[in-house]
Order: sequence, then structure tokens, then C-alpha cells
Amino acid sequence: MRMAHLGPADTLYLSPFFPAVLSVLFRLGLTGEPTVFSAAAAFYIAGVTGLYLLLRLRFSEMESLAGSISFASFSIVLSWAATGALDVPAVALSIWAVYLALLGRRRDPRFYCLALPVAMAAFLTRYTSGLMLLPLAIIIFTDPEFRSKLRELLAGTGLGILLYTPFAYFFYRNVKTPFPFLKQAAGTATGSATSINPGYSLDTLYYLKHFPEYISALPSQDYLHVINPSISGPTAVAFIIIGFLLAGMAILLWNNRDLASMTGLREKVLFIILSVLMVATFGRVSFVVSEIILLLWALSVARMAGDRENTDMNLAMAVWFLAYLFMHSFHPVKVDRYLITVMPAVAYGISLSIRETAGIIRWKHASDLLSALVALLMLTSAINYLAGMPDSYGIVEAEKDAAAWLMEHDPSYGEKVIASDRGPAFTWYLGKYVFTRKMHPDRMELCIEYFRDLNPDYYIYWTDETPLPSGYRVIYSRRGVAVAERMNMTSRVNR
Repeated sequence: MRMAHLGPADTLYLSPFFPAVLSVLFRLGLTGEPTVFSAAAAFYIAGVTGLYLLLRLRFSEMESLAGSISFASFSIVLSWAATGALDVPAVALSIWAVYLALLGRRRDPRFYCLALPVAMAAFLTRYTSGLMLLPLAIIIFTDPEFRSKLRELLAGTGLGILLYTPFAYFFYRNVKTPFPFLKQAAGTATGSATSINPGYSLDTLYYLKHFPEYISALPSQDYLHVINPSISGPTAVAFIIIGFLLAGMAILLWNNRDLASMTGLREKVLFIILSVLMVATFGRVSFVVSEIILLLWALSVARMAGDRENTDMNLAMAVWFLAYLFMHSFHPVKVDRYLITVMPAVAYGISLSIRETAGIIRWKHASDLLSALVALLMLTSAINYLAGMPDSYGIVEAEKDAAAWLMEHDPSYGEKVIASDRGPAFTWYLGKYVFTRKMHPDRMELCIEYFRDLNPDYYIYWTDETPLPSGYRVIYSRRGVAVAERMNMTSRVNR
């Protein structure tokens, strides 16, 4: 809204690319929630299409179709595909960046000129997409014609910097630094986060434990279960797909067992040491250390494999998956949608498993049959999941009504300090910046201290989930949403 000059913004230091796209649509008169959802859905479709094209660089049409359908059908992807969140648009652009880089390596180096600006767009859509530099590095630096393609790589880098320039100016004008992500990156690298964050968890195995739900979760009428599949529980399809993936990876390793005998002792020792270090550092030290080890591990595998066919794609996808798994598992804030970043690599694993499994069946139609079965399983899962979603979410309409009531109740609300347990939502509804302040019963003392520092004039909250701090009186309450007004007094929290 700030970019479109139509209202306030939330946190201006966050990823600006998708908001910039929306601002263009808003300036054209296409305002409102349908525009946001449609734009997000367009990125979802582009991501699925890009993944199919990427898979076609190695797999048959049916194998690629099964992989892309699987990605489109993963519960965690479906949950956020058209919500307006940044995760799916960022991963869609990441898919295209990797696809274009592979084209630059395999077909025409001029595609590098497109791959790097698209990678920059992915980074500007969600800063964690910066980790895509690792799989891109594997593709680029193991290119046997790397030196002869330096001109195209430098041109692509220059175009990426050019793309960033207007956003750097925007940041400098609004937050007084052209690189606001540096502070956020430092916090992520050290794992800094307060326990009042709703996703706070020190369980480094959180994402692995809930990985089945991200593939195929049970449907639910509860919207919070829909956007957080880990709450719902997995379906049988999830375990079938995971079993199939494990079997495919086992067959791949068996088919490449000759690498052990063809590799020198030094390379073997280095590979084993790096593999042990990767496992040993998982979730225990800064993910930056793990990422460096991962990159060295991938380069050691590339050296062992030599010019073996498709090593570039296999390693790029393995690094893609592990890089994000390491980072998100290390960071103390665990949110289901963060793992959307690894799902294209999982889809690649599905296509690869189909190819490897069909290879041992030795029947010419085995691949097509397995592809059809996997696609049918995932489509069934997706249809079942979508059919179980609520047609509407009453609390959202209640929030809009509460916002409309406050605007009518206090015409000067724009000059007041307002907080809510859902700040970004009410920033949108009210057309002014609303601070996020959520009360967690198990961390109440810290939450109250954070709340008192702001001392808002109004507090809007869900009555069945958020306790009301003392010193406030409810002036509006309907359908689970209340508006409270600050009084001239302070005391303990009403629990």
C-alpha cells in the first residue's frame, strides 16, 4: 500500500518484490483482497509450470508431470498457494532461477543473464531465498565451461544488481539503509528470537517430525489447521509417498555404488568427514557453518562423480533440500509454511524415484504406470484436502466488522496507536499501521512488558485466544473479536 501511495505499510524493511507487483496492480485500480489472492495464485501456477519444465530437462513427460502435480498437490503448498503470503511466490521464482541456470549450463550461456536477475527477484520476494545461491553455485561452478561463460555470468550479475537498485533507494528513503536485510540475516545466523514469538520451538527435529503432514495432511474445517498442517495429522498417502521416496533414493545409491571403487582414498576420506560433520552440526551450531560444510560436501561429491550424467541436477536438488532444512531447523522460530522452500526438491525426488524404480522393473511401461499412480495419489490427496477446507472463515468477517465499527466510533482513529493480535490484518482493514501484540498465557510476563512499552490506545483481539491486559475496557465484542480501549490506570493482567 505504501508503494502504491494508497496507505500505510507493515514492516518496510521486509521483502519488497511481491508488494511492488501488487502496488502496480493497485495503481491500475485493481485494489482489494481478490487482487492479492489472484496475484499469489498466478505465482503458484508459474511455479508449477516452471517445475515441469525444469523436470523435463531430465525426465520423461509423464515423470515430469507426476513431479509437478505432486508439488502442486502438497498440502503445505496448497494451504498457502493463494493467500497473499510471500512463500509460494518466492519459491516459484526460485524454481525459475534454477531452471534458467540449468539452461545456461546445458544449452545456451545467455540464459545465465536471466537466471541471476530472477534469483535476485526471488531474494527480494523473501530474503531466505538468498540460500538459493548454494544450488545455483553447484550448477554454475561445476560447469565444465565455466570460464568461457564468465561474460554471461557477469552480465547476469549486473542485471541482478540493476534490479535491486530501485529497491535499495526505497529502503534508504524509508528505513535509512539500502540493505535492511543484513540485520535480519545476522539474527537468523545466530538463531536469535524471543520466546513470545508464536512459533518459538527449540526442537531441531520439528520439520522432520511433521514432514508427512506437509506432503498430505488430513482435511479440516478449522482454518488454523488448514494453514498449519502439522496440527491436522498425516494421511496414508503421505507415508506411501515417503516410502516411495526412500526406496527411490536407495536404488539411486545402489546404482552408483561403483563410485566407491572408482574414487581415490583421499576423496573417500574427505567425503566421509564432511558427511559426519553435516550430521553432527545439524541444529547444534549456526546454520551458516552447516551450509559451508554442505557446499564443500556437494563439491566433493561432484569431484567423485566426475562427468557422470545428471550429477549437476541431483546435487543442486540435494543442496536445495538440505540448505533450507538446516537453516529452518536451526532457527528457534518454527512455522510450517517456512518448509515450502524445500518442496520443489521433494517433487524432483519423486520424479527421480519413479525413474529409478522403473529401471529395476524392466518393463517398458513401468515408468508411465508409476507416474500415473503417483499423480493419481497426489491429486486424490489434494482434492480431499481442498474439499475439507471451510468455505468461509467467520472470524475474518468479524474482524472486518470490528474494524468498520472502530472507524465509525472514532473518526480520529488514524491518529491513535492501535495494536492487535493480528496486526498485519488490521493494518489492511483500517488503512493505518497496526502493531502486533499477542498475549501468550505461558509467557505472559514478557508479553505484558512488550505490550506496556507500546501502551496502545486501542487493542483488537480474538476473545477466545487472547487474554485482555488490565487497564483496558471492552467497548465492542461480537463473534469472537473485541475492541478494547485504554483506561487511565495500570494493574495486573486479568487472566
